[in-house]
Amino acid sequence: MYPEVKAALQQMGWISGEASTEAPQSSEPQSVAKQAVPTSDVGMLSINEVITTLKQRGFAKPAQSGLKVIRLDHPGLASPVYVKQSSSIHARLQAPLVLHPKYEADVQDLLSLPGIARGHTRYYHNTNLRGFPKRRNGGASDIAYGVDVGFHNSAALLMLVDQLLGESRTLVSNSEHSADLAQVLPEDIALTDTERDALIKARVGQSGYRDELLGYWGGCAVTDCCVPTLLRASHIKPWRAASGAERLDKFNGLLLTPNLDLAFDQGLISFDDHGQILLGEDLDPDSARALNITPDLRLRQIDPRHRGYLAWHRDNLFRK
Repeated sequence: MYPEVKAALQQMGWISGEASTEAPQSSEPQSVAKQAVPTSDVGMLSINEVITTLKQRGFAKPAQSGLKVIRLDHPGLASPVYVKQSSSIHARLQAPLVLHPKYEADVQDLLSLPGIARGHTRYYHNTNLRGFPKRRNGGASDIAYGVDVGFHNSAALLMLVDQLLGESRTLVSNSEHSADLAQVLPEDIALTDTERDALIKARVGQSGYRDELLGYWGGCAVTDCCVPTLLRASHIKPWRAASGAERLDKFNGLLLTPNLDLAFDQGLISFDDHGQILLGEDLDPDSARALNITPDLRLRQIDPRHRGYLAWHRDNLFRK
């Protein structure tokens, strides 16, 4: 009980001074617990942490945003995302991030990965979810709704963001990106029209490069995951550093689950010439366990043509 309230009740004689000293130990925790059940979940990212992570990945808050939910836009996504608001910046909600319902299948696929959780109900309803579809939710009129998601760590949130942005890239046409890609492809690389077109398609995710990796690996290059929507095609020697031929070489590619893909791209993990995983010093043991990244993981197969690319990754990206 708040001190001001206790003092007023004591003055009116409703509670005694002795009783008031016991009240904070019994009644207040019960009151807080009742409030915390629907809105707080220990171990989840706080609202502030979710917003900060999203802003670091290019999301921005528009000039006008709601009070009950905060809108965040990203140039790579057609739909905004929303973050539930709270009076406390330290609030840790079960599922603070609200996505457009069209991403429900993506979220459902990612639930098999560690660190991601759904809300208590299938949909979250709020009139301030502008741009989201509406449905009847027991009231007299339709109300906007979305899919709410929570995260136990920032790596899980980044995996979801990468999934959303990765899918959005496959929907963009070549013509919209050709001008931008002309700046990405070095002028000193001699390319035929066919090679240049293949590189453009590979860059926006519309070529057979991913399919070629699926055919070669048959699933994740490390785990037993064979769900295509959960696998990301990743260059060992990154696009920015590779030649035209290297960018199209299937032996410069790995097909990985999002947690492994992100860790590999960030240099937190690598692989030796025999395919054995290497864990970098920046990947602490608790985070590694949370992401199911263990020292016994290895590439399911390795070709001598992989080794040059893996050596480049170890020398230039891996955080030893």
